[in-house]
Amino acid sequence: MSNSRPGVCTLVLAAGQGSRFRQEQDADKLLAHCERAANSRLVLESTLVALQAAAEQLVIVVRQDNLELLAWLDRVAMHFSAEILTVRSEGLGHSLAQAVSQYPARRGWLVALGDMPYVRPDTAQRVTEAIRPETLVVPVHRGQRGHPRGIGSLHRDALRALKGDRGAQQLFTQRDVVELQVDDPGVLLDIDRPEDLLQCSGATTAPERSASSRGRTALKP
Repeated sequence: MSNSRPGVCTLVLAAGQGSRFRQEQDADKLLAHCERAANSRLVLESTLVALQAAAEQLVIVVRQDNLELLAWLDRVAMHFSAEILTVRSEGLGHSLAQAVSQYPARRGWLVALGDMPYVRPDTAQRVTEAIRPETLVVPVHRGQRGHPRGIGSLHRDALRALKGDRGAQQLFTQRDVVELQVDDPGVLLDIDRPEDLLQCSGATTAPERSASSRGRTALKP
């Protein structure tokens, strides 16, 4: 963990099991080739590229038993100026709680999901710039809330109390949420199954099976 305390710390949650993808392709979805990204980037690689420019401090949260992903990160983390936090994850909420505890920030955190490779860099920048200690920030595309999300530092205790698979969605039911309107369907697109890579390839609008329509909202911040 860095001794300095950034204004905003970018947390990339990459500690999930990816069970649906593995059942169909027997591979880690974060290491799958992301067809829509340039130069045949991998899913997590494309996610990191989008976040890198906006990040004061970039932290990738990974399960300690995901040796394949850790080996890949050992090779590329320096390129992204990223730090790796290994966790014994009991779910998305548990991973986020550990990351926030380990990486305090003055203004707050940009919480990104490793399996959302189609977010544009300017979107990540806008969300980051909107983060203040008291704020909750969410990008909105065509009426749907997406990711990454900004969480101000005054919400640290609530984040540290998260357990299991329950993310920070309860925070975002509050009235003081800042909704940023973005022309970026990538804020709604996650990789759940192998066909999602094909559906998203060259897409200009959000497909029917967006992250919010798969019953996964309980897992999301």
